[in-house]
Amino acid sequence: MNQPETLYFNANVFTMDREVPRAEALLVRNGRIAVMGPDELVETQVGPMTRRVDLEGMTVIPGFNDCHCHILSFGLTLGQLDVGADAVRTIDDILRGVAERMRQMPDGAWLIGRGYDQNALEERRHPSRADLDRADNSNPVVLWHTSGHALTCNTRALQLAGIGADTPTPAGGDIERDVHGEPTGVLKEMPATDLLNAAIPPPTAAQGTEAIIRAMQVMAGEGITSASDASTGQGPSISTALEMYGNALTSGQLAGRITLMPQIIYVAPPDSGEIHQPEEFQVGNQPDWLDIGPTKIFSDGALTTRTAALREQYADDGTNSGLLIWDPKTLDGMIRRAHDAGWQIATHAIGDRAIEITVACYERALSELPRPDHRHRIEHCMLLDRELALRIKQVGVVPVLQPAFIARLGDAYIDGLGMERASHVMPLELFDWNSIPLGFSSDRPVIPGEPLRGIRAAMERVTPRGTRLGRQHTIGPLQAIRHYTSGSALATHSEHRRGTLRLNMPADFTVLSENPAETPLEDFGTVQVVKTVVDGIEVFSR
Repeated sequence: MNQPETLYFNANVFTMDREVPRAEALLVRNGRIAVMGPDELVETQVGPMTRRVDLEGMTVIPGFNDCHCHILSFGLTLGQLDVGADAVRTIDDILRGVAERMRQMPDGAWLIGRGYDQNALEERRHPSRADLDRADNSNPVVLWHTSGHALTCNTRALQLAGIGADTPTPAGGDIERDVHGEPTGVLKEMPATDLLNAAIPPPTAAQGTEAIIRAMQVMAGEGITSASDASTGQGPSISTALEMYGNALTSGQLAGRITLMPQIIYVAPPDSGEIHQPEEFQVGNQPDWLDIGPTKIFSDGALTTRTAALREQYADDGTNSGLLIWDPKTLDGMIRRAHDAGWQIATHAIGDRAIEITVACYERALSELPRPDHRHRIEHCMLLDRELALRIKQVGVVPVLQPAFIARLGDAYIDGLGMERASHVMPLELFDWNSIPLGFSSDRPVIPGEPLRGIRAAMERVTPRGTRLGRQHTIGPLQAIRHYTSGSALATHSEHRRGTLRLNMPADFTVLSENPAETPLEDFGTVQVVKTVVDGIEVFSR
């Protein structure tokens, strides 16, 4: 139900619409922007019953659109053990947290944690099952790496999953082993982590629904009005995940709009001729609030786990150049079938080898069946040269980046790539010079997901240890906001209904305490989200 007609005035409005870039007031009627412009003009359209909100010079921008995050996963992590860099510094810190959480749990219950990063631990290694067994072995323990591309677990968890010395290492994944061939507890990439994940009791539909609602409420407090779940579904069927999101929609409690990105295994299963059309995925009858977007494919791993597929070896491991999740022929077949069926495709590709293979797959699919305005995406698109960037532009691919990775994980990039290669991770100058459209996002819960963090990271590109990575790739605040609003709308084929503030567009906007264009970089941390409005409804107000 929309709020009464509301006038937001005395504001500094950045519309992100190049034709009408600035305004001072917005009149919201029936959930849409009815009038916009200078205060005195908009005042002439106001009636006696209009609700009036004086923004006292604060800044209004289109609502942030996190076009690559993991909504259900994030909501579930809010109740899990936090072993991230803000909570722990050593493996002993992790063990203390595990032991304390175990004391609150019944014997046999699964203890799930999230966020450890071996690159940020003093020991500079993954915790092993031997470490975790020191805490207690009465409960199975699984701790997810911050990237989501690896996990570590204790002996009890391995036993319940049936993973032992005789378990073959699946293609595209890695089961780390000791000198005797026994699993250390560390599993990398989905083909391996799924072996363990299959043993963990999944959340019920009610738990998943609650997690989605909770996640969107948190994001609303950060100015996010739209978000995309970038790899919807888990296990043999996507139906449970669709049910959770559908229930969240009908609950009437969603604080923002959601786009789902079904994993490719449900769309064009590997090494088969099977294909499922977008309309087969039923998510209700309110597409403005819950819709099906691209299908999601993982082509490689992560830089933090040294599983992103590189052309050259890692600087700190001269025998390793990463992993390809699928062999190129299988990847090509999935992309071609999904493209032929009309899907937009979003392929996770971080390393330059994975990006090159992905671009080649898109090129072949488009040569066989040209399709205008397909907007296939490359998620993360972190390490590439000018030649690859020009191919991306020619093919019409939209890269979707997460600039806050540098602020949170950038030191691991230096360790893994060396300073020269690391300084060109996420080469914004390369994209902007070649007029390649970008979407910004967070990939949460991989890292904390506040858009203002991402915007600041794009402005300064400073790692946790204080190293600036590629000064030439920094951008200004309004350019970063544009990528996080209109750029993300472009990446999701939704620019006609979100991403800019224009007449008759849905009233989705964010109010900031300061003008980001005039706030010195050293003071940018003082900028806060004051209000978040979705469909004319104030879903958050400070």
